Amino acid sequence: MGIDEQSRERAILDVTAQLLLRHGYNKVTMSDVADAIGLNRRLVYLLFPSKDALIKALLLRELNSYAEAWNRYLESDPLGGTVASVYRGLLVALKQFPLMAAMYTRDSETFGKYLSRPGSFFGTFPPDPGPTREYLQAMQEIGVVRQDINTRAMAFILDALTPSILAALSSHRSAPPGGSTRPDQPSFDEVVETVAGLCECLLTPNAGANLAAGKAMMRRKIEEAQAQLTERNNQ
Repeated sequence: MGIDEQSRERAILDVTAQLLLRHGYNKVTMSDVADAIGLNRRLVYLLFPSKDALIKALLLRELNSYAEAWNRYLESDPLGGTVASVYRGLLVALKQFPLMAAMYTRDSETFGKYLSRPGSFFGTFPPDPGPTREYLQAMQEIGVVRQDINTRAMAFILDALTPSILAALSSHRSAPPGGSTRPDQPSFDEVVETVAGLCECLLTPNAGANLAAGKAMMRRKIEEAQAQLTERNNQ
């Protein structure tokens, strides 16, 4: 793929993300995408043979960008090997990617009919609770999570928390940084720090966590996820 075609593909995906968040899947057409960037519709179809193929490519790119942002956060955090840091990084990264947040909550205003279309991206996303449970068990084995913690129950709680927090605080995407749209509602940052604090109190061993081992494992998990995304994109 030449550089001009790469730039064109990037522009198409960028504008599709904007239109999807603004108008939703049901109302966005391939003509809308082409018009928004001043392209002939046939040029869009050359790169993406259908609207669903375009959406799939966009969501795969969003996942990869999100994983990279999450990884950068963990690498820069001195406590990046703890579950608290991992969860904090997850929510902080999601705040940067509103489309990713909509994916996690399966937002019907954004994705409409696409959510139930046969073969859609959402057939396998979000993933089942297995990966979280396996991650916590692995972290327990290397001394990052307390030995007396029920990792199956904790995985269930964490997997339920994320979409609930994002759905409840979705209005924060248009609110001032760190702000809240209602006086009785905590800010996004307050919720993130509170949940991270709970993870720290509940999961981190009293003697401290093996941060180096925890960070190395998380780095490996992210790399594995990105490899799976690359494979899925090539299918």
